[in-house]
Amino acid sequence: MLTMKQNTLKSWQVVLLVTTVMSLCLAVIVFLTRPTQDQTLLFTVTLFSLANISILSVSLFQLSAITPRIRHLTRCVQRWSNGDLNTRNKMGEHGELGELEVELNHMFSRLQESSAKAEENQKSILSKNYLLSAILNSAAAAIYGVDENGRCIFANPQCVKLLGYRSEEQLIACNMRSLVHQNPDDDRAIMSSISKQDNRDIHLKEDHFWRADGSSFPVEYWSHPMTFNNEKMGAVISFHDNSERLEAEALIRHQAHYDALTDLPNRFLALRRLEQLVESTERSGKMLAVIFLDLDDFKKINDSLGHEAGDQLLITAADRLTKATRKEDTVGRLGGDEFIILLDGLSSADDAQPLAENLIGGFRKPFYIDNRQLILTASIGIAIYPNDGKTPSELLRNADSAMYHTKSIGRNTYSYFTHAMNKEVSRRLAIEEQIHGALERGELQVHYQIQLDIRDGSIMGAEALLRWDNPVLGSVSPAEFIPIAEQTGVIEPMGEFILHRALRAAQTWQKVFNDNFRIAINLSPRQFRNPNLVQLITDSVNQLGMRPEDLELEITEGVLLSGHAYTLDALMALSKAGFCISMDDFGTGYSSLSYLRTYPFQILKIDRSFIKDMNTDGTSKELIIATIEMAHALGIRVIAEGVETQEQLDELSFMMCDYAQGFLISKPVVFDDLLKIGEHYKRSAKIEFKPHIETVEDKPVKTYG
Repeated sequence: MLTMKQNTLKSWQVVLLVTTVMSLCLAVIVFLTRPTQDQTLLFTVTLFSLANISILSVSLFQLSAITPRIRHLTRCVQRWSNGDLNTRNKMGEHGELGELEVELNHMFSRLQESSAKAEENQKSILSKNYLLSAILNSAAAAIYGVDENGRCIFANPQCVKLLGYRSEEQLIACNMRSLVHQNPDDDRAIMSSISKQDNRDIHLKEDHFWRADGSSFPVEYWSHPMTFNNEKMGAVISFHDNSERLEAEALIRHQAHYDALTDLPNRFLALRRLEQLVESTERSGKMLAVIFLDLDDFKKINDSLGHEAGDQLLITAADRLTKATRKEDTVGRLGGDEFIILLDGLSSADDAQPLAENLIGGFRKPFYIDNRQLILTASIGIAIYPNDGKTPSELLRNADSAMYHTKSIGRNTYSYFTHAMNKEVSRRLAIEEQIHGALERGELQVHYQIQLDIRDGSIMGAEALLRWDNPVLGSVSPAEFIPIAEQTGVIEPMGEFILHRALRAAQTWQKVFNDNFRIAINLSPRQFRNPNLVQLITDSVNQLGMRPEDLELEITEGVLLSGHAYTLDALMALSKAGFCISMDDFGTGYSSLSYLRTYPFQILKIDRSFIKDMNTDGTSKELIIATIEMAHALGIRVIAEGVETQEQLDELSFMMCDYAQGFLISKPVVFDDLLKIGEHYKRSAKIEFKPHIETVEDKPVKTYG
């Protein structure tokens, strides 16, 4: 039995020694293969290895404590075999040999307990090792380790996959410099990390790695030196494919600099390019042309056919602009239907003219959108560096001014910038600035121009006209401020203001002269966007106890061009309610005759341009006669605008025109003067009328907006 226990003791000594060596090896392997991105796992495994070594050391210490006792027991057995050891004591019990045997059994029990603990620790170590391998193999990042010579000592499956190999064995012991970096200089950053002593020195880097098939791909990687006992052992590199991130960044950069619809440079990139060209042109001494192009009446097409058709039209227009220019020229979209073309290297300002004519010519061909053939023209403004400006913003502003001048002279052409255009733009900006708040400041007034019944010479009504006197701008013509008010939206509160003033004026006239009197006001296209327009007009008339036929609503062709259903619905509702609907400036549009069949017009107003030339131009005279006869055939009455001579009035009377309006009869006047004119006409016709009573101007009128 003693011999067996001695053999068991020797066996455990061997087991403890082997376990200690395995723990040390595991620690070294962890240091060689630890991932740079998981320091917690590295620390855990290292601490576990140290704890295991400590437990084994305690076990060895216990064995060393047992060994003297074993030796003593061996000597006792030898003495007993020689008859020198007492086996019984005085009490008749077992002597010294018995005591030693009991103690030996106790020591072997303790040794068995230590053995069980060591076996349990060994199983835990193996379990931790399997867990570490599973984590590394499941990591999303690709990880590989190299020794000081750059040879691969570890590669996880993600690394093998990204580099295009079949298994880890194809990488182990291979020189990663030649596999991953075809250019030996490319891996300096990685291998230099081996020589660094500070393990915390981890830097994110970008590079290109090469696959097994010879293709390359962008990567983002980290490299970290490996040391053990202050000795350099190699480096650990973790990386991932950076292709998707770089593609996303490139897409974002493209979207930030190029128009999403036409793929032309957007406003930001075009202006940046203009800045660069100004700098280079200044050094070269050449000239630079900035061409500002705007599509004519694009909004009408966009509103009538829909935004999808409008987008397709813009794409086609951008393609035509690109084909009409040189490769070195810049064509950009500033927004909406506005484009910019930059030409550099010009010897003179005239060098831009051929391209401008070519651009205009490119729009003469029809556009085919949704099986429709559309004709679209363009207006162009040209500014030249350094003649028309020395900064990008000044050049762009002046080219824009030239483009607006082109619009004003008839469109479908081009204009070079002049300083006179600058004054026009400055005037427009000043009007835009001052028109806001003009109503609240009391700068707007309503003037009235009499409309005469040609058949009997009586006053049948008047047209209410808006006038604006500004302390900064002076008297501003309606031709100037009405379009701007329309564009800025100020026209809506102005429309309500003139509606209430006009109705009060008509009410006062009827009370003063005790006869019928119809007041006419203009409705702008912007007002028809208000879904409450019909209700607003109806309520305003009812509140004053007046009749709908006392109010005439004048609209221009611009109201009808959009073709919106709500415009027709509003006009039909107003006509059904009893209001008089008239078409203003008849004869100046393109499709006026077709509108007479669709909309409920009761009156046509012949434009003043025809009346002006009727006594000198036979064509104008014939057109007036034809218009009057056509209108009467349709049951529509006719008003002639701009009557300034008695000869014109006599001719209109002979043509059977119904009403006349113009300076011959009366200029636009304030309401008090209108009443005086009415008194004069009544006296001339010997018609009795009531004395003057409180006028509309004497009463407070609520303003809107």
